[in-house]
Amino acid sequence: MSRVIRNILILCPLSLLLCLTGCRPKGILHSGEMREVLVDLHKTDAMIQLAGAQFGHEEAKRIYYAQVLEKHGITQAEFDSSLVWYTAHPQLFDKIYPKVIAQLNAEEEVFLAQHEQDMRVHPEGITAIKKKKKAQRTFTQEQMDSTLWVAQHGYPSMWNIRPTRVLMHNPED
Repeated sequence: MSRVIRNILILCPLSLLLCLTGCRPKGILHSGEMREVLVDLHKTDAMIQLAGAQFGHEEAKRIYYAQVLEKHGITQAEFDSSLVWYTAHPQLFDKIYPKVIAQLNAEEEVFLAQHEQDMRVHPEGITAIKKKKKAQRTFTQEQMDSTLWVAQHGYPSMWNIRPTRVLMHNPED
């Protein structure tokens, strides 16, 4: 009798484990894959919202979402089927979403720490750095005239050579 009970106690958990791993139909993403796709989709949604494209830009959203799915090597149909399956199995979906939120929070902390470090290195901020670079790129009128002359004639005006002299090799024109 004790042998039968022992076999039942061993076989029941093993059967349950096999059922749980074999219950997910073929074509449905594993929980880890689903979590990674959901994380990337949430980041894509945030990017779209920050860009101000949440309303009336369905085509742009569709393209961004397709790029996320392509990154993970899955089709829209596979993702949709997986989403429907996990929605129908909330006990499994409830295990995935806390991990999605934790990963997004961790990535946010890394981003904020990097931003804080950048602000310590450049306390005037990114806008001030861009303004400095733009100021360095501004040209004087003389530089612009010289550049225009080069664009028209092909060489700097400071050489004081006329095009006919160069083309005909006649120094006394």
